[in-house]
Amino acid sequence: MKLNKSTIALSLLTSCACYAAHANEERGYITESGIRITPLFESSLEHNDNIGRFSSSQKPESSGVLVLEPGIAFESDRGGNEHLVAYQISSGTYFDSSDDNFLDHKFITNNFIRLNSKHGVSLNYNLLLLHEERGTGLSAGDSLSTVVTDPVEYLINDINSTYVYGSDGAKGRLELSLGYLDRSYKNYRDISNPNLAQLSTKYKDFDEVSGGSAFYYRVMPATQALFEIELVKRNYDLADPATTRSQDSLDQFYMIGSKWDMSGKTTGKLRLGLQNKDYEDSQKDQFTGFSWDVDLTWNPLEHSQVTLLGGQRVRDPEQGRNYVKDKFLTSGWKHHWKSNFYSDIELLLRNSDYSSSNRDDDFYSNRLALGYTLNDITDLVLGWKYERVNSTINENSYKQNVWYLSVNLVL
Repeated sequence: MKLNKSTIALSLLTSCACYAAHANEERGYITESGIRITPLFESSLEHNDNIGRFSSSQKPESSGVLVLEPGIAFESDRGGNEHLVAYQISSGTYFDSSDDNFLDHKFITNNFIRLNSKHGVSLNYNLLLLHEERGTGLSAGDSLSTVVTDPVEYLINDINSTYVYGSDGAKGRLELSLGYLDRSYKNYRDISNPNLAQLSTKYKDFDEVSGGSAFYYRVMPATQALFEIELVKRNYDLADPATTRSQDSLDQFYMIGSKWDMSGKTTGKLRLGLQNKDYEDSQKDQFTGFSWDVDLTWNPLEHSQVTLLGGQRVRDPEQGRNYVKDKFLTSGWKHHWKSNFYSDIELLLRNSDYSSSNRDDDFYSNRLALGYTLNDITDLVLGWKYERVNSTINENSYKQNVWYLSVNLVL
């Protein structure tokens, strides 16, 4: 297990919670002690034609947006011990809707210590102060996005560690992991409107403890079979305001699959298995069913890359009181037509089926971008992003277009 030295993690994944901003190995400054320091600066000028993601029954709000994202990363690799510390601040200024302005902070540190040829330990920590754009997450739907005045803000602390037994080229390798995450909301904690009081964000604060084990067995020189078990125990600070019963749950994943790396042309990971979600409240719907995920990168040419990411699992909803089943598929293609000119295309399809209601959302988005490498440190990108949601709840359906021009620097 090694840190990926070709990427500096600085922009968020996920429904998830991971980062990625690309940095060339030749860039940055190396100190006498061998630490690589890489300053980063990303900026974009955008026009958004539906800031609040309103449905067709509402008049959309549009605005220009200036986003500035300076950051810095420190990297070290000595004798198999790898360390990364990175920080980025993201500032968004809306020219015609200052209430939507945001200021995010992202701090991460990833560390891997090689104890000897067979033993290693990773220790990673993320501190994230982020926001949800109006019309997403807790404020999705016209009834909320039309009354929310500021973006919903939240804080995440995420620490995890993995013990590795076995070298990268060994016949077998065992990984044991343990993690802790807490998420707390910073505004809209006590909504005074009695009709909306149950939507106060304090009811969504939680912490979770996770643990897992994975065994990799090399079946061919470039292919490993994997067997994995993961448990995630989530505890909410407060009970469900509507039922006064617990919102806590336990997720269990039992997965098999494979991982491969074929001469740098194709890398990937595929897992298939079972997810079991048990709520402490016995009156809630429990879930036991099929779960899968795939992460594939294909380089048909030296200057071309195709990616595929997909999966299916159930999760706790931002809105509602029972689980949501998500199925999604993302594909991307980045191609350099010349050494300094490239195109970047991405498509995302996602279906979210809410078990406690008749709500079913079909989400589609695409991103089309043309990039020009001005010099060794500067990229200019012209692009268009489009989102569309078709929901069985009419007020949750919307369309949004964002046109943007960005300047990205890696010094």
